Amino acid sequence: MDNELSWDQVRYFLAVARAGSVIAAAQQLGVGHATVLRNIAQLEASLGMRLFHRVRTGYRITSDGEDVLASAQGMESQAQALQRRALDRQPTPAGRLTLSLCDSTLFDSHRLLGQLRTAHPRIELALEREHNAAARLSQLKVDAALLVSNTPPEDLIGRQLARVRFAWFCSSRYLGRRAAPAVEDCEFVLWAGASDLDATWQREQLRRLTPQPRVVVHVQTHQDALSAVRTGLGVGLLSDAHSDGLRKLPTAEPTETFGVWLLTHPDLRRTGRVRALFDFVAEAQGQRGC
Repeated sequence: MDNELSWDQVRYFLAVARAGSVIAAAQQLGVGHATVLRNIAQLEASLGMRLFHRVRTGYRITSDGEDVLASAQGMESQAQALQRRALDRQPTPAGRLTLSLCDSTLFDSHRLLGQLRTAHPRIELALEREHNAAARLSQLKVDAALLVSNTPPEDLIGRQLARVRFAWFCSSRYLGRRAAPAVEDCEFVLWAGASDLDATWQREQLRRLTPQPRVVVHVQTHQDALSAVRTGLGVGLLSDAHSDGLRKLPTAEPTETFGVWLLTHPDLRRTGRVRALFDFVAEAQGQRGC
């Protein structure tokens, strides 16, 4: 074997074997699909075997892969037992846990954080809202971050907590001034956003509606856009989870959904407070931690 076998490669192999696809495995592991493909390729090179067949419906394990699977599951069980023994010897998590939060009208984390505090009363939460949350996390300036994105940074790890659906909404007051308005006659509200949800993405969605949209209001956050739309200032691309009392623009098609990710830096994943956060979230989701 030319390459040294690593446990991470085995973890990625197990995830693809169980999920049946690289994309699903990447979502479960909180990494990009390129990371999964790279580790599978490295494992195959280390073992000198082809572990999966690429088929139209996903990834089908080969006969060699089936042989490796039993050994990999044994390695996983031993690793989990070792980790449990190590965690049992660690002191109760305590101290300050710094989190960068996303807009609460995209994903409200306060109930979850309240439950975390109940489970770990010695943890002190320091909460901030930053547009450059991923950069601050990469620089180890925060312990963890909530990011709304379909392409979480490759250098960070974590898990997906939810999906956010977006659509074009307006108020009844706005529609009341117009009888089933044509899209080209509408006035639009844009918000700055962060990560994948910036104004560029919104303008791309706008161009799908009309080649020359009339943008009349620019705001900084989704929460500001929600308020502007509620007061009748125009039509906005908003999360449907906070759209009660609003009406979807009748002539607009639904847009894509985005993931809500809880992320941390690999260098921080084993620190007591960060480990407690991810283990708590994993238990709440009925899954293992990052």
